[in-house]
Amino acid sequence: MTSPPKKISIYLPEDVREVLDGVDNASAYVAESIRMRRRHEATRAVLRDAGYLVTDAGVERMRQRVLALDALNAEAIAAGDE
Repeated sequence: MTSPPKKISIYLPEDVREVLDGVDNASAYVAESIRMRRRHEATRAVLRDAGYLVTDAGVERMRQRVLALDALNAEAIAAGDE
């Protein structure tokens, strides 16, 4: 059984507050953000334990490669070369 939610007060920088001002349920948004962060950290730990070196620079390089491949795929579909 889970415990009921607990109210806390935190100080946030302006750019983060602006994001929360635009959502209907700031508590749910923050909770999901923290859960996503924990999954992200757990994934990196699993990869690290398996012998992979995961760096922010490497993740960004791969992100750029995927974006480039997506763009090529979109061009091929637009040209009818599916």
